[in-house]
Amino acid sequence: MNQTKLKLPIKMGYGLAETGITAVQLFTQIYLLKYYTEIVGLNSSLAGIALSISVFWDAVSDPLMGRISDHTHTKWGRRRPYILLGGILLSLAVLLLFSPPPLASQLGKFVYLLTVYLFVNTAMTIISVPHIALGGELSFERNERTSVFGWRLFFSNIGMLIGMIVPAAILQSLGDESTKENIITSRTLAGEIVSMVILVSSVITFFVTRGKDNTRNHTEQKIPFFAAFSSILKNKMFLILLFAFIIATIGRTFNSAIALYYYEYRLGLKESIVVINILLPFFLILILSIGFWVWISKKVGKKIPAFLGVFGLGVLTVIAYPLFPYGELRPPLIVAFVGGICAGSILIMDSILTDVVDYDEFKTGEKREGLYFGIWKMGVKFSQAFGIALTGFLLDAIGFQNGAPTQSADVGFRLAMIFGPGVGFFFILGSILFLFFPLSDEKHIQIQRILLKRNTKTSKL
Repeated sequence: MNQTKLKLPIKMGYGLAETGITAVQLFTQIYLLKYYTEIVGLNSSLAGIALSISVFWDAVSDPLMGRISDHTHTKWGRRRPYILLGGILLSLAVLLLFSPPPLASQLGKFVYLLTVYLFVNTAMTIISVPHIALGGELSFERNERTSVFGWRLFFSNIGMLIGMIVPAAILQSLGDESTKENIITSRTLAGEIVSMVILVSSVITFFVTRGKDNTRNHTEQKIPFFAAFSSILKNKMFLILLFAFIIATIGRTFNSAIALYYYEYRLGLKESIVVINILLPFFLILILSIGFWVWISKKVGKKIPAFLGVFGLGVLTVIAYPLFPYGELRPPLIVAFVGGICAGSILIMDSILTDVVDYDEFKTGEKREGLYFGIWKMGVKFSQAFGIALTGFLLDAIGFQNGAPTQSADVGFRLAMIFGPGVGFFFILGSILFLFFPLSDEKHIQIQRILLKRNTKTSKL
């Protein structure tokens, strides 16, 4: 097992693919629902159904992709070939997503969105599951793993900035932000840029991690897929971590999907102002906070910092967003600063999952990173599907009028309650559940020592 300190270019090269992956995710989470409901003219509920079905398929396919990559043996490694293939396919899929042909009927619009978004999510599965699994295998040393996932989160936030800012910046440069023609142009051009980002970043990661994707010294899984899947779901330690993260992810999905609605119809702020003056500072602070969370997890362990970060974000969200005055920028900017610091704690969760994989190897003697991370991503995407579908139905339920230039004060208040207490509730609940996670740092260190001795003996045979 690799306990040597990884060189910085390897960590950065590994994390770079997350730039494109996250750019696609945020581009679609923030802009897709609003684009298809207000520009393409698809009914909100139908749009929510199409997106949730696609994400549901994405979730179901994740464990299968993890299993496939666990069993792949090529001269290029077992994860890297899929990073390259998935990057190429995802690049093509994004181009199609924001360039729909003229469609008159609701059925035609629904079918197109469903078909293309299924393609997007299939490509996303092919690249993202092997990529995150590779991150858990680059090093066996626990602090190095936290550093690896810190770089992954760093580039993830670069991707967030691209997926968030590029569409708004293009729209702002076109002049009138309210015309349908300018919105279509901005989304099409942004799709082309995001497509190039995912292609370039995945190719670079493929080459930089050459030689680090070893297929040697990995025990083959001897049990069938469904039996292996079932055994992982019986791991109570994993389930606590998974459900805590799923619940928090529902809150994140609500936040992303409804953000532009909230800022425009509750606070009266234009898209470009929101993206550049609120969301951009949030993600910049998040990026800067990563080093702090890596440092503090080394000093005091992983569990308490992860809990405090997510819990603090939840409390802040519940209290702040319903209280912001109309048309003022400073209050949400201050909250974005504090929230960005809290949100940086999310990197610890992925790092803790690698500890659970070590525990599973200790108990079973098998290395199942791909399957574990596949199920992890499946759970996250189920929560995203639920959040997206519920967002579409909630917009209808609160009386939101698609295509209307203004909304009633009651609709604005209801948006604030969803964006504030609605989102914050899931952050708080997820953080409280995480407190029951039983694997301590001391126990994990003992497990790693046993695994190191076991694998050293095996390599000598």
